Amino acid sequence: MSDWLSDVIGEDVIAVYEGHYFTEDALFWLRERRRTFGELRAKEIDWLRWMAANVDDQDLLEKLSQDPDDDVRVRVACNLLTPRLVLEKLADDPIVFIRRGVAQNQSTPAHILIKLNADPDTRVRILVQTNATNNRGSELRRGEIKLRPDRRFLQLMAMDT
Repeated sequence: MSDWLSDVIGEDVIAVYEGHYFTEDALFWLRERRRTFGELRAKEIDWLRWMAANVDDQDLLEKLSQDPDDDVRVRVACNLLTPRLVLEKLADDPIVFIRRGVAQNQSTPAHILIKLNADPDTRVRILVQTNATNNRGSELRRGEIKLRPDRRFLQLMAMDT
């Protein structure tokens, strides 16, 4: 386990749970006494997963990106506020679902999308193409992103029309 799991959860992180009816149990448990991320992880991994998807703390997202749980990492990969360097590391994750999360994240920088466009997984390449087409139109038109269309993506696009 990572060293960050022994860190005490601060009020700023606990505040992420405020105002969401489905996190009331987590909030109550966190406020009982000072808790560590390791305790939170052991108590209810879904609370940590929810945090990974909803927190905006850049340092915490970096720590969560190192969690051994794939579902935590995939939520970090999909979080629009995940730092670029973290997305770059997650783009190399051996678990395909994490790379898919990075490929669909609208905040993923162009150079990472270009790299992921060569991923062996067809779905990763389709998500890159979709992200680039839907969210990066101006970059594509200016030639800042040069992607080779994936044959399967073109087939799927042809079926949609």
